[in-house]
Amino acid sequence: WSGMWASFPRLGASFTAYRVLTSVALTPGGPVGRKTRMTELITEFSLYCRANGWTPRLSSVPPGVRDTAVALGWEAAEVGQETVLPLENLSFKGKKFQDIRTALNKADKAGIYAEWVTYPAASRVIQSQIQEVSEEWVAERNMPEMGFTLGGLDELDDPEVQCLIAVDSERRVHAVTSWLPVYRHGNITGRTLDVMRRRRDGFRPAIEFLIASAASSLREEGLGFISLSAAPLARIPGSGTPDQIRDDAGPNGLERILNALGSALEPVYGFRSLLAFKGKFHPRYHSLFITSPSPAAPP
Repeated sequence: WSGMWASFPRLGASFTAYRVLTSVALTPGGPVGRKTRMTELITEFSLYCRANGWTPRLSSVPPGVRDTAVALGWEAAEVGQETVLPLENLSFKGKKFQDIRTALNKADKAGIYAEWVTYPAASRVIQSQIQEVSEEWVAERNMPEMGFTLGGLDELDDPEVQCLIAVDSERRVHAVTSWLPVYRHGNITGRTLDVMRRRRDGFRPAIEFLIASAASSLREEGLGFISLSAAPLARIPGSGTPDQIRDDAGPNGLERILNALGSALEPVYGFRSLLAFKGKFHPRYHSLFITSPSPAAPP
């Protein structure tokens, strides 16, 4: 995606993506490279930022990267939870998946089906409808799109991004989801949900239908998991693994700022409602953290 990145060839095929905001180099994830060299990758990025007069801040990083940064003296706080569905033994059976089965059954009765497309290769008719659904979704919001870690129409225009659309017999698009590839050692091992938009007057449980359909389809392709991405500044109490840093003094300064920010933004962006929606699929919850060597850097 558009922006900047720093590469560190001395450490192998490694880089860190970032964007500079008010003298803070904010990343949308951790450094990309060998996990065994994470200390060096974080140190190199920190030195690179300082040489440019910036404060580094790693955002949405997993516990392993958090632990490495904390060992270097950085401050950390949980910033959200990623929701992951392992696909190997996934089946939407049992009472807990009743809502998902209802969405699949209603789609079948309404003649709604799921279709994989890539936006660049889709027909003009499908492209224009995806644009229409997206623009309608944005127009209903009182705030602009978040951007940075969430894509929009511009990020759909990429042959590596798969779109799963809900279409009826008249080729009317009711909803669209996009799925980014997740690589390990050069192979796609999973996909991550990015764009998720539904037509206002369309098939109501279209998003539940599309996520369930994507899970079943990608499992048949042999992928190991799908991620429903993270809901920032929100968490399910008691979920996830015991990978958070806590001490007797309670939340640190960065955590207090993030907690207050999450409460203030909830009525506008609905982060907690979004996380509750993803909970319908009973995913595994993985904590994500934000970390920085300077707690005084603008959050």
